[in-house]
Amino acid sequence: MYKSFPSLDKNIRSQFLKMLFKVSFTFLIIVIVFFSYVKSSNESLKVEREAVREKAEIVDGLADSFNGINFRARGYYAFQNKQELQLLHENLEAFELYLNKFGQLPHTKEEKALYEELLNFSQNYKTVILPQAISYVDANDYEALRKLSGDGTNTLVNKFVAYTNTYNKKNEIDLNNLFSKSIEKAQNFTLISLFLGIILLFFVGIIMRRVLSNVIQPIEQLTNATNAITSGHFIDLSSLVQKEDELGILANSFHKMTMSIQEKEEVLTTQNEELTAQQDELQGNQIQLQHSLSQLQKYNDLNHVLTFTLDKQQLLENLNDYLNDIYKFDTSILYLLEGHVYVSKGLTKNSTELLVGNLNKDKQVRLEEEKSFVITRKVIPEAQDIAQHPYYCYDLYSSVLNSEGHLVAVMMATREGFPFSCHEIEDLNGLMNRVSIAFERILMYEEVERSRQLNQNIIDNVNEGIQLVSSTGDVVLANKAFSQIIPSQNKFNKQHVSQQIWLENLQTICDQPEDLTQFFTKAIVEDFIDKRTFRYSISQSTQVFVEVYATSVYEDEVKIGTMFVHRDITREYEVDQMKSELVSTVSHELRTPLSSVLGFTELLLTKELKPERQTKYIETIHKEAIRLTNLINDFLDLQRMESGKQQYNMQQLSMNELSIEIVNRFSHEKNHHVHLIDKAKYVNVNGDSERLVQVFINIIGNAIKFSPTGGDVTITLENVNDMLQVSVKDQGIGIPKNETPKLFQKFKRIDNSSRRQIGGTGLGLSICKEIIIKHGGDIWLDSEEGQGTTVYFNLPLNMKLAARKNIDGNDLDEVQTGLNVMIVEDDLSLALLLSEELKSKGFTVLFHDNPRLAFEEALQTPLVGIVIDLMLGDEINGWDFVQLLNETEQTSKIPIIISSALDETKENVEKYKIEKYFTKPYSPEELSKILVASVTSQVK
Repeated sequence: MYKSFPSLDKNIRSQFLKMLFKVSFTFLIIVIVFFSYVKSSNESLKVEREAVREKAEIVDGLADSFNGINFRARGYYAFQNKQELQLLHENLEAFELYLNKFGQLPHTKEEKALYEELLNFSQNYKTVILPQAISYVDANDYEALRKLSGDGTNTLVNKFVAYTNTYNKKNEIDLNNLFSKSIEKAQNFTLISLFLGIILLFFVGIIMRRVLSNVIQPIEQLTNATNAITSGHFIDLSSLVQKEDELGILANSFHKMTMSIQEKEEVLTTQNEELTAQQDELQGNQIQLQHSLSQLQKYNDLNHVLTFTLDKQQLLENLNDYLNDIYKFDTSILYLLEGHVYVSKGLTKNSTELLVGNLNKDKQVRLEEEKSFVITRKVIPEAQDIAQHPYYCYDLYSSVLNSEGHLVAVMMATREGFPFSCHEIEDLNGLMNRVSIAFERILMYEEVERSRQLNQNIIDNVNEGIQLVSSTGDVVLANKAFSQIIPSQNKFNKQHVSQQIWLENLQTICDQPEDLTQFFTKAIVEDFIDKRTFRYSISQSTQVFVEVYATSVYEDEVKIGTMFVHRDITREYEVDQMKSELVSTVSHELRTPLSSVLGFTELLLTKELKPERQTKYIETIHKEAIRLTNLINDFLDLQRMESGKQQYNMQQLSMNELSIEIVNRFSHEKNHHVHLIDKAKYVNVNGDSERLVQVFINIIGNAIKFSPTGGDVTITLENVNDMLQVSVKDQGIGIPKNETPKLFQKFKRIDNSSRRQIGGTGLGLSICKEIIIKHGGDIWLDSEEGQGTTVYFNLPLNMKLAARKNIDGNDLDEVQTGLNVMIVEDDLSLALLLSEELKSKGFTVLFHDNPRLAFEEALQTPLVGIVIDLMLGDEINGWDFVQLLNETEQTSKIPIIISSALDETKENVEKYKIEKYFTKPYSPEELSKILVASVTSQVK
């Protein structure tokens, strides 16, 4: 039986609490007694200190008031000041107060005698000495006053002062003794506290020993017993079982438990063996189940591939992986005959290609008849490798047949040393039947996809844009041509674009949105058999004209949609417009001069005219005939260029020389000033000089023609990348921005009131474009209405970038801007020579041969120097031009260099402050050095 719970006086808690209570009570009593003693000692020391301090304060008060009495009395005696007398009485009262307090204190024998003397002095001084002294002072009897002071008063004062000094020293000694006594007691208290701490540690040690003996050691024995039972051993706990406390009860229970464990150990061992056997069986079943689940998952994956895969290669790979995993082939090939697609395992690519390429025809026939067969062959000794004994290889051939029984695919596999069972072959044949269905589905899909792609390619290669719209208005089909004709921003690349989206897109870009929307809406909704047509235009960088016709699409006599065919008729429209413009232009441009020729001819034939009038009429007829000739030449030039029959005589040209020649051709213009700005360091190109002159004449002719009020026409040459860029700028009526892209079209003229008064065929710029393109360049223009027009064209330079030379170290920095030099010279050769030298030094050269026009240019353009020839013409000579420059504030500071065949006139050179006078001939390098030095000095 189990022991009952121990009695109150036997259990561990009661024993521990009793011992703890005794120790705590004893220690508490000791602490209380100790702190009581400490407190009483501190109180006695405090009383002694207070008594000494109080007596010292009274003695100090007596001394202060006694000294005050003497001091105030002497002040009154000396000065007879009533305030001093008043202070004397106050000190006397204070002295009596302190004297009374001093009398209440305990005294020594000496202090008691001193107290009596001071008390007698106080009474005698107050009643006798002070009144007599006051009367002496009032009577001015200082002799009697001195006598009164010498009658023993001073002796008492000196005695009292000696006492106070002695008392202060004694008081300091007493305080030091009290302090030493306090320190000594504090040290004693510390020793006592340390002793009490040692006692406390002793009691704690006793308690811990009891705890170790009665609690910890039994627990350790129980722990050791528990570990021993775990390892199959037993420990005797009889000493613990005899204890009557909780540990004894615990030891008794533990002993009985070990006895019970011993009794049931054999039963538990038998049950454990049975459980182990059951666990092994469950693990075997679990492994088999996991294998079955894995095979089922693989089979499901294969079914998914066979059902949904449309990629032959992926199907073969997945099928081959599945078969190798199930049948454990050593090597295998799965070969699809159509398309020569195959996969393999355990074979190199060359070996696979060899086996596939040499597939025996007899085996193919056998596979169509038997579906599967196995060839058994003995491995020759040379091929046994590490095998110690002969063995056999089993080659399996299995077929995939279509519905007609023809061979579609072949599987060839080998297993070494492991034959194929009939069950495996039956399963494989069943699987191949399912694979044949998957292959037929893929082949059907590929055939349909080929047909669909063929139809899509046919649709995409049609020039017309095809748009199939469903009965709900959604776009279900759109070919590439439709996306090219209609800018859609890739909106039609996806299937089923809603009606709202594609109609909004068309409305945005179409010039007739309302009419086009109405046409599409009716064509989608209404059921019609005939073909409906509509024309619309799209505004882009160039306007596009489109013709769309609609026809209904039926299926089983039910309308399922509408087919819209969009055809780009821009070329046809332009041809029609060109024909109309050609007829209009030719009719106008031919009739006008022909009318003049016929009219003046009729006058010459029918009337008698004066010779001078006849000459005038003949000149007019000649002028109009030249106009007709130019018109016909333009037509013929354009026709030759478009047909490719125009011949070009390409040779190396210097464009600055050609430009100066063009400027000279237009020097006769009175209202227009044509001049050249040469910024180009490299000007050599390959070109046909006659055709380039034709380009210049057409462009400058237009600039003059469309500047009816006159103005400057500026030709500028500059290098841009590897091209020579030429620009011709006028100050004419300009061109609207929206019309500029159309100006290079044939017969294109701007239709406005200011231009209708100016004649022309509209062929000039189109001819220029053809010529420039044939030279490998490009032509364009920039214009703003009312602000003039600038026509640009560029030509490839006849030199490589590597051949370009930089300016020498003494030259100017090329990145400087505004280094413009004007050359006023009528000698073309010299002007070109000077220009080449100055450009090589980084200057921009402006050419002029007319001083008046040169002066106007100088007022508008910042110049770093002007080179002037003195012999310029009859209207104004060189010196007149120099004088005009000096007298004008805007040009007076420009350095002037004279270049003349005349001898130097020092008077004029000094008068007009000429920078340098060169007499022809001279070296152009001298000129460039002077200008470089001038610019350098200005910069500094």
